Amino acid sequence: MRACILLLGILAAAGCTPVTPALDSRFGVSVRTLMAQQARPAQAYAGSDAFDAAAAHGAMSQYRQSFQAPARAPQPQLGATGGGSAAN
Repeated sequence: MRACILLLGILAAAGCTPVTPALDSRFGVSVRTLMAQQARPAQAYAGSDAFDAAAAHGAMSQYRQSFQAPARAPQPQLGATGGGSAAN
């Protein structure tokens, strides 16, 4: 009986311990690293490499207009083309 109670106590204590302490200590590090790598430093905006608002506005307006009216389907070109000679 005592062995059974002791065994239950050991199992209960083992259930409360963290299974992956090494992984838990680094949880989220990869996400924070990737976010930091995607962010541009403030100095990057002060040069020829700056964001062009007018170009972005034009691109977005063309994108929105592309949904207003469907693009015309290309017309099939009938005719024979080739490099052969018709002379006999």
